[in-house]
Amino acid sequence: MNKPRLTLVMSHYYAGGAERVMSIMANYWAAKGWQIHLYTLTEADKPPFYPLHPAVIWQGLDLSQPLGNPFLAVFRMYGRLRRLRLAIQQTSPDAVISFNDATNVITLMALRGLSVPVIVGERNDPHYHAMKNPWRLLRPLVYRWATYVVTQTQHALEYFSKPIRSRTKVIPNPVIRPSETEEYYGHGNPSLRGKVVLAMGRLEPQKGFDLLIQAFSKVTSKHPDYTLEIWGEGQERAKLEKMVADMRLEGRVSLPGVTKAPYEKMRQAGLFVLSSRYEGFPNVLCEAMACGMPVISFNCHSGPSEIVRDAIDGILVSRGDVNALADAMDRLLSDESERVQLAVRANEITERFGIDKIMNQWTNLITGLSDYSPSI
Repeated sequence: MNKPRLTLVMSHYYAGGAERVMSIMANYWAAKGWQIHLYTLTEADKPPFYPLHPAVIWQGLDLSQPLGNPFLAVFRMYGRLRRLRLAIQQTSPDAVISFNDATNVITLMALRGLSVPVIVGERNDPHYHAMKNPWRLLRPLVYRWATYVVTQTQHALEYFSKPIRSRTKVIPNPVIRPSETEEYYGHGNPSLRGKVVLAMGRLEPQKGFDLLIQAFSKVTSKHPDYTLEIWGEGQERAKLEKMVADMRLEGRVSLPGVTKAPYEKMRQAGLFVLSSRYEGFPNVLCEAMACGMPVISFNCHSGPSEIVRDAIDGILVSRGDVNALADAMDRLLSDESERVQLAVRANEITERFGIDKIMNQWTNLITGLSDYSPSI
C-alpha cells in the first residue's frame, strides 16, 4: 500500500511554537516518504518561517482578510470554507491535521460531510486562552465532529466536555536534539556561556515579559555584568520598550526581534527564563533544556511542571510571582555550580520527549483511524 497522504492546516507560518511543531512533524513524515501537503490560511506570498523538507508541498490560501460587517461576513466565510474544502479535496488526503483553535473550527466546518478523518490540535491552554466570538461559541459544537482532538497536557484535556474528551488524546510536543550541544554545559567549560539571561516568544501579554523585566530589574545591581535578551515580535513591543526606558534599563535589556537560529542564541546564553502567565506545552523551554541550558520557569497551570523536574533539571517558581522569579534568578546567577548541575540533567529532555517517541504516538493515532491502516 502507498505511503499515507496527510494534509496539514494552520492559520499562518510565522515564528511561533505551533508553527515550529508542525514544521517538525511535516518534515519528519516527509523524510519517511509520506505525502505531505501543508496549507496556511494567510496570504500566499508569505514564505514559511521555518525550513521545510523539499518533499513538503506548502501553499498559502490567502483566506485571512477581515470578514467585514456581519451581513458580508456570512457570505465571505462561506466562500472561505468552500475554498478550503476544495483545496483539501484536491490533495486526496487519508487524514487532515489542523492546529490552533479558530483554524480547527474552520477546518471542521469546511470538511463537514466528507469521509476524511480530521484531527484537531489544541496548542494552548483553553482554560486561559480566550477565543473571540463566533469561534468561542462554535468550538464546543464543531469539535464533536473531529475524529480526534489532541491536547498537549492532561490539564488542557480536562477543559472539554465529556463527549469531546472521549475522543481526545494527550500528545506532548516533540523535542529535537540540537547538534554540538554536548560541548557546552554537559561536557564542556561553563565559562563558554555568555552572561546573558535569555527569553523567547511572541511579545504578547501571555508570555509575561513585563513580569520578567520587573524581576530582572531587581537583580541588575547584584549582577552588573548580565544582560537580558528577549527574542520575539508582537503587539507588546512598544509597551515593553517604554517599560525598559522608564526603568532605565537601556543597555541591560534588549528586544532584538525574531531569530531563525534559536539554538545558536541558546548556546551563547547563560540562563533561560520562561515567564508565561499560561502556556500549552512550551516548546521553547524544551529547546533551551535540549541545548543544555539551566532554566527557570513560572509554574503556570499547563506545561512547565510536566517539562521541568524542579531542582533536578530546572527551577519552578510560583506563577506570576515576580519576587520569587527575581530570587531564583539571583540564586542561579550567583552559583555557577548549581547552574552546571541543572544543565547537566537538562538535556535529558530529548529522551523524555524525543522526536521518535512523540512522533510514534502521532503515527499510531493516524494508522489507527477507522478504515485506514496504511503500511508504514
